[in-house]
Amino acid sequence: MSFEIITILVIIALAFFFFASEKFSIDKTGFFILLSLLAFGFITPEEAIKGFSDNAVMTIMLLMILAIVLEKNGVVSWIAQKLLPIFNLPNWFFIPLLMICVATLSSFIATTAVVVIFIKLINEFDKSGKIDKSQLLLPISFAGILGGSCTLLGTSTNLIVSDISNKQDLGRFGFFEFSLAGVLFLLVSIPVIYFLSKFILPKHSEKELDYNKNQVYVTSMKIKENSKLIDKKVSETEIWKENTIRLIKIQRGKKYLKTYLRNEILKENDILWLELSVEDLTSKTASLGLNILGVDQDELDQNFTNEYHEVIILPNSKFLNLSVEEFNEQLPENIYVKAYASDKNDRINPNFFYNIFSKKFINPGNRVLLTGNITDIQKLASENNLLFTSSVISEPFIPNYKKWVSLLAMLMVIVLSATETFTILKSSLLAVGFCLFTGCLNLKDAYSNINWQVIFLLASMIPLGIAMHNTGTDEFLGDFLYNFLKKLNPKIIIPIIFIFTMIVSGFVSNNATAIIVAPVVIIIAQKLNINPKPLLYAVMFGANFSFYTPMGYQTNAIIYGMGIYKFKHFFIIGGILSIILIVMASIVLPTLYK
Repeated sequence: MSFEIITILVIIALAFFFFASEKFSIDKTGFFILLSLLAFGFITPEEAIKGFSDNAVMTIMLLMILAIVLEKNGVVSWIAQKLLPIFNLPNWFFIPLLMICVATLSSFIATTAVVVIFIKLINEFDKSGKIDKSQLLLPISFAGILGGSCTLLGTSTNLIVSDISNKQDLGRFGFFEFSLAGVLFLLVSIPVIYFLSKFILPKHSEKELDYNKNQVYVTSMKIKENSKLIDKKVSETEIWKENTIRLIKIQRGKKYLKTYLRNEILKENDILWLELSVEDLTSKTASLGLNILGVDQDELDQNFTNEYHEVIILPNSKFLNLSVEEFNEQLPENIYVKAYASDKNDRINPNFFYNIFSKKFINPGNRVLLTGNITDIQKLASENNLLFTSSVISEPFIPNYKKWVSLLAMLMVIVLSATETFTILKSSLLAVGFCLFTGCLNLKDAYSNINWQVIFLLASMIPLGIAMHNTGTDEFLGDFLYNFLKKLNPKIIIPIIFIFTMIVSGFVSNNATAIIVAPVVIIIAQKLNINPKPLLYAVMFGANFSFYTPMGYQTNAIIYGMGIYKFKHFFIIGGILSIILIVMASIVLPTLYK
């Protein structure tokens, strides 16, 4: 094994660690890979920037713009509203039918955009008592993932694997080339998800409707003059005795006290960093004589309030990857961040809690409590891809012609690329141009809503494939796996590839997984003298089907961030579903695509 191959493997291992641990945002990890390859001379400067002009990356960006057009012009919401009558059907019929509808839309429109609209609809119906959203959100997220895997247009992972296939002279995937397998996976999965959800997911009777009461937040509070906490030992106060309140740090001036906290004597103007529920946040602070500072450790009286509004960060929000402190600074005047939902990583690193607002990155699914005028916060949410959990759906007036033109543009892409009249890249370019010159696309909206994080990740990861080829790493991995797989029954090669890809994509970006695994799989197929297409489909479906963790897919992260589900719900339902799909893949893929 050469020095070059060892170095490439170390870079890949570090990248996987950064992806899984979320030490850095995914685009920053992508840049780490890019710069490492360039620094070691594994790629030229020209190869380093090749990803930014790659066909697959450009196609994905154009499809993101079309998804923005459909969402901004109310097409996705309009279609979802037309489906509202099915909410009144019996559950045994309504939930599977809803999953089929979400999956169908996700096959042609960005999965995340579809699922977010349905989350909003389900939230509203849940408030009316007509449905139980805890029984619906996970199923529609899973259905969206399954549906997006049915066509070339459904997910960026499909386009990436297709592009890799084309670069290896195997040809691009057809629009519906693998749809039959995708539909079979979907049809088998729907009853499984419905049955498991019915018995495993929480119900309103098991969980308070207002889940915010049980959600734990981190915030900072200042001890006011005449507070009953002044001159008392911490262990003698409610903030120590109360099981639902956790004292993390005491800040005195600019210093954080290092002593054993329970024996510390509290002083006026001390700042307490607490982990507590919304209920305690609103009911206990006044009686204890505390002012909630949040991010702004500022004693302005107008910043103190007992009204808090929760927002959930959605994909494509301009606030992604900011620290909470930076998020607060970018908010309009008179809107402030007052608390940030804590997570498992915060709890196991208590020594770093005082840095949470300056170091914690905003990711899709994260929740923040804002204070300010409710109308201003609702406007902020609607304009910046934030889900205001207590908002009422009200669509702005959009001329009907914009809806029809936007829908026609999407149909243009589907028809032109499905009939192979044009490539999907050319079809997407024409559709975006059509929307632009008919006034249905505002470039400012496109610039601000494109998920640049994904674009930069892909553009940074593609040179890794080039470096693997330049250094012979792909051949080395192919030889290593070939020597292992050639001893096995050929029938279990697809399940092994499917399982490996699925496990990795549960913690690492779907696209990053596909970019690394797909070229190696092609080499294995060539050495085994078998058709590489079924193996590439195994990579593609395996990378998409990241059900068993909430981190595996953006829609899972969003619903997990709403505080209704626990990790175990994804692990149990997603795990059982994954096992069934592995068995199916081992039968369906080699049978349909010999």
